Amino acid sequence: MLSVKEGIKGSRDRGIKSAFAVAVFLLAALALPPVAWADTAPQPDGVIELWEQHWTINDDGSTVYREKQHVRLNSDRTHREFADPRLTYNAETDNLEIITARVKRADGTYRELPDYSHVLVSPDITAGWPAFAAIRQHVLVMSGIETGCVVELDYQITSKPGARPALAADVRLDHAYPVLERVLSITSPAAANIRPSVIGPGGAQIGTKPEVSSSTSVKSGLPYETKTWTFRNLPAHPAEPRCAPWQVRCPRFAFNSGGDWHRWMQRTTSDIESAANECEITAKLAADWTKDVLQPADKMRAIQEKLAAVFNVVEFDSDWQRGGLRPASETIRGGYGLPQEATAVLLSLARAAGLPARAAVLVNDDRWLESAPHDSQVAAYVVLLDGGQQPEIWDARHGRIVRDSRWAGTSLLIMGDASAMRTPLPAWTQADESRCVVGGTIKMKADGTYAGTVSLATSGLFVAPESLRSSEAQKSRVSALLGRVLPEVTVESFAVKELSDNEFAVEAKVKSSKALKKVGGAYWLQMPADAPYAANVTLPLAYSERNEPVRITGPFVEQVKLTVEYPENWTVEAQPVEVKAVKGEWGEAEQRITPGEQRVTISRNTRIAQRDLAPKAFLNAREPLNTLRTEAARTLVLKP
Repeated sequence: MLSVKEGIKGSRDRGIKSAFAVAVFLLAALALPPVAWADTAPQPDGVIELWEQHWTINDDGSTVYREKQHVRLNSDRTHREFADPRLTYNAETDNLEIITARVKRADGTYRELPDYSHVLVSPDITAGWPAFAAIRQHVLVMSGIETGCVVELDYQITSKPGARPALAADVRLDHAYPVLERVLSITSPAAANIRPSVIGPGGAQIGTKPEVSSSTSVKSGLPYETKTWTFRNLPAHPAEPRCAPWQVRCPRFAFNSGGDWHRWMQRTTSDIESAANECEITAKLAADWTKDVLQPADKMRAIQEKLAAVFNVVEFDSDWQRGGLRPASETIRGGYGLPQEATAVLLSLARAAGLPARAAVLVNDDRWLESAPHDSQVAAYVVLLDGGQQPEIWDARHGRIVRDSRWAGTSLLIMGDASAMRTPLPAWTQADESRCVVGGTIKMKADGTYAGTVSLATSGLFVAPESLRSSEAQKSRVSALLGRVLPEVTVESFAVKELSDNEFAVEAKVKSSKALKKVGGAYWLQMPADAPYAANVTLPLAYSERNEPVRITGPFVEQVKLTVEYPENWTVEAQPVEVKAVKGEWGEAEQRITPGEQRVTISRNTRIAQRDLAPKAFLNAREPLNTLRTEAARTLVLKP
């Protein structure tokens, strides 16, 4: 056992030794070369070192698609996309050849893909539907995956002659990860005269200029031409919540060997018309479904609603589809089909009911390319009902199409006698076009419940008229919107003041389904955090950083004016905080609180003036909008 003196001496000696060790370490550290901390940048999760896509049209009508990728994986966040790639093809018309599938490990050695790592499956979206059983996915479970490895994949798909009416593509040039080298090429008979489009974000001039080259060759005695585009050092371009589709944000490469959009439209509508054959089953169904229905539009609605209830639309990547459409007589018996086949069935039923109908197409304006039409740019294959001042547009799944939040920003393509015509259903661009106005008075009762009268007026993107035709649907809509203003609200009754394609207005009698929350003897009337506009317009308010513009359904105005009356012997313990008016290029937001005799009025005004909010503008809007969502801004405490 050490004495106190010995213990002190030992502690002193250990302290001297520790100090000496620290000094030696510091001297050694000073002798090391300086670390360039300022030059150290975080590595991206992945780097696409090489990405090639090649399309070939042979003289017999067969086509070849070849894709090659070398991707460096710096994080396990990239594994899902690249460590287990899925190659999709149609076994009836395509032949898949895997040329290279291996992993270059961080030490430079290669791990070839073992035989047991090849898995053949059906895509989830097509599994269980016999007509699409030939669509397969070849899954490659890569071996040797580790941080810093490079996944190398090279494969090609050869399609039989006639499998495609035309060779077409609409692909993104950049990626969520940086791309060091991007190569695209098209090989075709010289007479094909294919003219691809290379388009920058939003249709602007592309920022990174490609190296363009061409060469000629002779195959089977015919001259062939190969055009190649090479891009280098394309920066990473990851998506963010509520950003515009990649066709708007990113550079793209598109072509169609079948000619311009007029010829594409002619082929597309002709295929649907040919599939809409008359048969006994469609004639019987049309007669049964339109029995005792007189008006053409009502007949069309009856047919569409019955069809939507029994028919399954199977929608998947248009590049997986091969061959023509099945006839309506076959499709209706199976009860499922492609969107084009569903349209053909609807067209067949409409004609069987004696309605003047024809096929048409609705395309997304921000994706549509007249120079290179592609099925992925289609919003819906539709049926036109003629006979009125303007033809009505009908979708097999969703019914009559008007300019609502689902379809705004699309254009209708109609095939005329000699060419196609395009008519837009414009996107919502002006805030005053779309309004959601809620106002009224509720009276608190002694037991903590309330009742009152509230008016609701909506227009523009807040109105979906086809979904508001029944009283049940109208009540559901009213309840959904008022439930974003009042807690525990129940709609007792309502009267429709206006219902059109662009307006829906009601006056409703409301009450609370139960007493409000009671804390410390006081009742809390707490407005829900999500405002009425959030039922139709989603804003990513949880994100405090932004690089991409925020794209919303459309600009809008929301106004809420709620007066809460309370009994004479009650007092206001706490009222919602006021939010001073904040204005900017994005719009404005404010909340005013007006106390009165035994009443408090809460007035909110929110205006978003732009469909696309620049990152800075969105962040400026985020603070006041989030303030309105806080408990302090939406809680009224009343004490008996």
